[in-house]
Amino acid sequence: MSTSGSEGVTLEEFKLMTDRAGLGLSPQELEELKPLYELYLPYIKLLHSIDLMRGEEISLDFHPGWTP
Repeated sequence: MSTSGSEGVTLEEFKLMTDRAGLGLSPQELEELKPLYELYLPYIKLLHSIDLMRGEEISLDFHPGWTP
């Protein structure tokens, strides 16, 4: 797919992705959603670039008597 080198995807590529996801969108729905997909694509790439396998850990504390 063209997402590796360029920011956009063709309508045919977008249709293939939505079909693979089982969305079964009409041509009009594809035309309306494709610009939104391309708008959020850089943010999606940023999220996918985060290394979650580092040594950092998340901690959660529960205090039953705490009131906000």
